[in-house]
Amino acid sequence: MRERLENWASYFAAVGVAVWAAAGILFLLGNQPNERLIALVVIGILAFALYIYARPQAVKDALTSRGARYGSNSVVVSIVFIAIVGLIAYLGERYNQRWDTTADKSNTLAPLSVKVVQDLKEPVQAIAFYTLTGGLNRSEAEDRLKEYAHFSDKFTYKFIDPQAEPQIAQEYKVQMDGTIVFERGKRRENTFQADEQSITNAIVKVAQDTQPTLYLTTGHGEHAPRDSGENGYGMMASAMESINYKVEVINLKTVTETLPADIKVLVIAGPRQPFEPEEVARVKTYLENGGRALIMLDPQTTTGLEDLLSAWGVQVRNDVIVDPKFGFYGQAYIPVVSAYGNHEVVKEMVGLGTFFPSARSLTRATNAPAGRSAIALFSTSDASWGETDFEQIKNQKPQLDVNTDVKGPLDLAYAVEVAGEKPTRLVVFGNSTFITNGTLNARITVGGQQQRVQSGNGLLFENSLHWLAGQENLIQIPPKQSEARQLLMTTEQQSFVFWSSFLLIPLAILIVGALVWWRRR
Repeated sequence: MRERLENWASYFAAVGVAVWAAAGILFLLGNQPNERLIALVVIGILAFALYIYARPQAVKDALTSRGARYGSNSVVVSIVFIAIVGLIAYLGERYNQRWDTTADKSNTLAPLSVKVVQDLKEPVQAIAFYTLTGGLNRSEAEDRLKEYAHFSDKFTYKFIDPQAEPQIAQEYKVQMDGTIVFERGKRRENTFQADEQSITNAIVKVAQDTQPTLYLTTGHGEHAPRDSGENGYGMMASAMESINYKVEVINLKTVTETLPADIKVLVIAGPRQPFEPEEVARVKTYLENGGRALIMLDPQTTTGLEDLLSAWGVQVRNDVIVDPKFGFYGQAYIPVVSAYGNHEVVKEMVGLGTFFPSARSLTRATNAPAGRSAIALFSTSDASWGETDFEQIKNQKPQLDVNTDVKGPLDLAYAVEVAGEKPTRLVVFGNSTFITNGTLNARITVGGQQQRVQSGNGLLFENSLHWLAGQENLIQIPPKQSEARQLLMTTEQQSFVFWSSFLLIPLAILIVGALVWWRRR
């Protein structure tokens, strides 16, 4: 039996080496069933066992020879080296430290994204459908998803080639290469972009069981959420829907008793005509029963909501703010704000500027019931005042009158929260145009070219709604956009880089080699 196997011994050894090599390659490729890898390892062991059985003397001679003794030292050193490397890899995986040395921290997730993934209550899995020819796009998506997974063990991801596994792609209804499906239980959300904003929004959507609904009042000349014109709120509505809010309109004249059961926040955006007493009564009842409302009132308008707001701690002044110190590019009627209070709505807005075209000032009401304390969110400069002579405003010649006008700083926004089983929350702005399409698309001329104004207006509005809707985990600085950075060099610098890399370094290597040869000659 052994003599017969001896003729096949070399083949047994070859099979053992081949199957172990295959197991190693499959392990490095990843996404392989453990059973397959174990089976290959076992087959290799059996093949080598047969070789040892067939040629025991050859194995003994090889192990006891002088070459084997010397070689054993090398084997021990190799094993120790591999063990050290393995220990370093294990410690690196267990105690992971990361440093982002880019100037704009482009490789680091924004605080909002980190908080969203850390606040996950249930596991969320991202399934990225990329073909193997996806190249750079696949690599970027994997790097981004790995960053999210680093911050929470409740977020996992895997990649699937839709061409290699079309049945899975069909199950998830994937028709486009580069689709990422986010899954929590039976809820799914797709995104076709691998940028941070798209991934974070998809995680927010799939992690929520219901959509918070915003109802914007209509019938009094308010800004419309589906209006794409300069005075519309179309951009705002699209932005809120992208982060899983549902945006609806409501005419309070058509409400019989109570507001819709699915309302999360009531938004009153710059009415031009007064609310009727019955409508005011419905808003009052809604707030007294733990409602949430965002109310934005412009100057020189009477809305019928003034007494209601006063009862909740906010008094609306009948003036127009003039701020010659911090006016928008010298326009005193458009105050610019860059300092904020410590309230949840604005505490993350450090370093961001907001501007308010034509605003009225607010102050704390003195007749509000106990427990309804209003907190100012931000104010104008000390050089501002509230102009009450509207003729001067019309003639573009405002002058501070200490007898009738209020000297700044002037409060522009307030937040009110009343404790209870269902706490009431209210945010009031003395301006409604800071979030219109025209304002968000405002442009200035710099060096003869039109540039879009960068401001925190949109973030201020979103943060206000997040706080009102009870989604404080979303109140953060939004994910940053990557910048293209260029290295500009003079002609002399370009020449130095070229010749130093093309000539000087190779020449230095040749000189060192020649010196070594000369000394050993």
